[in-house]
Amino acid sequence: MRISSWCLFAVLGVISPLIALAQPTTETQPIDLFDIGAPAFTTFSVRDGVPDSVTVTVQTDREGFIWLGSPQGLARYDGQRWKALDDPALKFYIDNLYLDHDGVLWASSREHGIGRYDGQRWHFDGSATGLTSERLRRVTETTDAHGNVHLWALTWDSGLFRFRNGRWEADPGNAQLPPGPLISLAMTHTLDGNERLWVGTGNQGLWYREGSGWQQFHRSGFDPGQIEDLLATRDANTEQLWISTLGKGLWRLDGNGLQSWTTESGALPADELYDMARTTLPNGDHALWVASRSGLVRLYHGRARVFDRRHGLPSDALRGLSTWRSPSGVEVVWLATESGVARLIVGANQWNTASLMGAHSVGVFGVLIDADGKGGQRLWVASAGDGLGLYEGGRWRHFTQSNGFLPDAHVRMIKHANDIDGKPGLWVGERAGFLLRVRDGPRFETVPTPWPQDAGQAVMDMLSRKIDGSTEQWFATRATGIYRLRGKTWTAFRPTGVHGQWSTSKLIEQIDEQGRSWLWATSNQGLARFDGKQWTLLGKDAGLPGIGLLGLSLLPDAHKRPVLWVGSTHFGIIRVDVADPAHPRVLPADLPSPPDPTAYSAVRDSTGRVYVCTNNGVQLLTPRAGRYDSRAFTRRDGMVHDECNINAQFVDAHDRFWTGTLGGLTVYDPNREISDHHAKPLLLTAIAVHGKPVDRDNVLVPPGQHDVRVDYALLSWQHENESRFRTQLIGYEQAPGEWSAQSYRDFSALPAGTYTLHVDARDYAGNMSKPLEIPVTIAPHWWQQSWAWLLFAVAAFAAGFGLVRWRTRQLEQQRRTLEEVVADRTAELRDANARLIELSYRDALTDLANRRTLLEALEPDAIAAASSALPSALIFIDVDHFKEYNDHFGHPAGDEALRTVANVLRACAPHSALVARYGGEEFACLLVDTDTPHALELAEQIRASVANADVPLPGSNQVNHVTISAGVASSILRTAADAHQMLHDADTALYQAKNAGRNCVRS
Repeated sequence: MRISSWCLFAVLGVISPLIALAQPTTETQPIDLFDIGAPAFTTFSVRDGVPDSVTVTVQTDREGFIWLGSPQGLARYDGQRWKALDDPALKFYIDNLYLDHDGVLWASSREHGIGRYDGQRWHFDGSATGLTSERLRRVTETTDAHGNVHLWALTWDSGLFRFRNGRWEADPGNAQLPPGPLISLAMTHTLDGNERLWVGTGNQGLWYREGSGWQQFHRSGFDPGQIEDLLATRDANTEQLWISTLGKGLWRLDGNGLQSWTTESGALPADELYDMARTTLPNGDHALWVASRSGLVRLYHGRARVFDRRHGLPSDALRGLSTWRSPSGVEVVWLATESGVARLIVGANQWNTASLMGAHSVGVFGVLIDADGKGGQRLWVASAGDGLGLYEGGRWRHFTQSNGFLPDAHVRMIKHANDIDGKPGLWVGERAGFLLRVRDGPRFETVPTPWPQDAGQAVMDMLSRKIDGSTEQWFATRATGIYRLRGKTWTAFRPTGVHGQWSTSKLIEQIDEQGRSWLWATSNQGLARFDGKQWTLLGKDAGLPGIGLLGLSLLPDAHKRPVLWVGSTHFGIIRVDVADPAHPRVLPADLPSPPDPTAYSAVRDSTGRVYVCTNNGVQLLTPRAGRYDSRAFTRRDGMVHDECNINAQFVDAHDRFWTGTLGGLTVYDPNREISDHHAKPLLLTAIAVHGKPVDRDNVLVPPGQHDVRVDYALLSWQHENESRFRTQLIGYEQAPGEWSAQSYRDFSALPAGTYTLHVDARDYAGNMSKPLEIPVTIAPHWWQQSWAWLLFAVAAFAAGFGLVRWRTRQLEQQRRTLEEVVADRTAELRDANARLIELSYRDALTDLANRRTLLEALEPDAIAAASSALPSALIFIDVDHFKEYNDHFGHPAGDEALRTVANVLRACAPHSALVARYGGEEFACLLVDTDTPHALELAEQIRASVANADVPLPGSNQVNHVTISAGVASSILRTAADAHQMLHDADTALYQAKNAGRNCVRS
């Protein structure tokens, strides 16, 4: 009976804060993640081998290679690298790529006609195949009502051509079409009751043909100008014709007439559109994708959303797109942009960007999902700088200081909790210390509170609990600790042992075995416990490895014992057994290491998975056989940003994990993972002997030419960086080599003979591909043949004795010479290693010390060697609005700004200081035997000097100016913990300087 009661109380302790959040039941319709979410883009640029930053068209061929057209010609991606075609005949502007139903890839050019790729080589069509124009816009296909497929070529100056029996024929109706370019073509079968062939022109609008005659399409208000693409689609028995225009937006023609999405209607950010494609989602819905000058447009359920550089695209200007269905049935969209290539996987990515709120400040600090009262869910997002967002019914509403809803634009908390009358309420906490109650509408009612309201304050968390029949409210604040409201009486709490500012972050209630209520709170000075009468501060004396604590969750272990999972600034997740709250016990640190020591929180879903949010991504801990398997997610996996924010993590009733980051709100759905069991094609891409291509089917290496290189590719449609290969040269090697990412094998000086190169490959999911078997024959020299060996044997026997004696003397001399060379080379290597070590401690751009140098100066051995009774000081510096400066003036100008700041630091800092580039636009200055006032004085001198310094603008005679924000902290350094605390305090001060308006110094 005792065990059952204990378990009941433990469970109540865990679910009580969840009840306060009023999570939706599984009967509510979950938020459509595809509707709210932004895709995760994989990008490729010139750094990845894309031959030109401006790309125009992209297409996947029948084998799975990706082809790219640009103003510089054609390139191909083989799953490992992009490579431009070497053929000079293909070095021209490629307008469009198209893959027909027979698997032939077509390339259109406005100056050089049509090229077609048969899987081995490119061929060109011209007058010999019936074309009378070399100015080609597009090749495309239509399928008529009888299932016959027709291949068409659209020209800039000579009308329409159709491909029949290996030749191009001018369409008989060309004379009826308007002069000028034909841009796009499509066929509908039932739209307006008849089969129609549609043509979009460059300046004469939309034309169609029923039977043999062409006529222009007219509708009131429809003046499309240049029609870039036409796409015919069908839903059930309804057919639609989609029309994208260059300057007049997007149009849809169906049985109900014309509908448009334009900038004038507010549906699009720009009306300049290009290619279109439609994909099918896993739930059977459809999405239309459109390339535009302002990003990727997605039309879903009639609503248009636009994704651009803020969402991870390399450029806002898209020129072309195409779709491809993977062997596992997932649709992939490829995008040609003016800064490289991008790829998205439709409906299969587990991470989605739900909102970019706060991205221009420090991101999202609160997320809450509740029922919308209509059978669905609504999402609340609390952000820094962008106020409060509400997503409901497929629409966003934003409440900010600027539109009069909130007193401050920086929201730190959104929470469900009962009021002092026991009635449910929704509450908002803000940075300046404002507390608001959300009423119907919504309306935001400011609640009077006793704590000071200033820029350094914030309401971080709250909870309600029932004591002696009455409800009381508790609040955690960033600057002045914990407050309680009971009845109409406010009480402020400050435990014994607190020094200076007491910053509290998270509150949680625990019901112990006897039914007694305890409160726990995390703070900058340790873990706080409330026993009903007073708060007690628990720090290192209670076994905690550090006192800078962040998030807090109460998660029972496998034996149902209540355990606090505590986030910290330097020690990851700390677990504390609170089965006896009066005597908490810190558990061993035996969890898998997180991706970063700053861990904000740990939340658990219904299956036992634990999500740990850190400064470098999210760690997923999956319980297995008494331990946890660990997996880390970052931006590479689709997160909007790697750095999480405190108190912004949430697991909804559908086991989807939501987290606020510096870049916005991101969500992970474990149920969207698609098992991939399909082996990927492993293809031979090139064989070269002495750098010259040779026949792939019979590799014969002439005598004396023993340098052989074999290239191969695994055509994986995602996670290509996880593809692995191993090889064995059968006849020369006894066993296969190790798995590696290298997708080629080269040999030199192989003995004469016949070999077989065996290549294995596996993809990111571990699927093994069909291996390659490549025969290689190394032809012998004449002297390697049998008759020559006999002659050599006789000659060697005759001269053996004399040669042995002479050779012995020669070898002795060579040995002495070699020893001298080795000694000289050893000295050179020692000098080179010394230079490399020196370079590893310098920042190449600014010639300052780097982050590694600074952190090693703060390691225990260095601290012990420099131990002093005098304080050391640290100045953290961040260049204000550096991203905007970079985006506006370009990266060379940004580099000059960083060098200017570095030069000012060198000039201002004393010789004994360690000046380092901490990373990006951040700098640090470590001062020995310096207290806070002197460090503040130096920081102010640096700030003023930077503000007055001229920053050259590359390529012009102009100069710019930048400003910095600085945070100062000092400490007597005796241990590594002292150094960590000084780093944290300086970072906090820097944060205060940026919140205070930037271009200032705080400590």
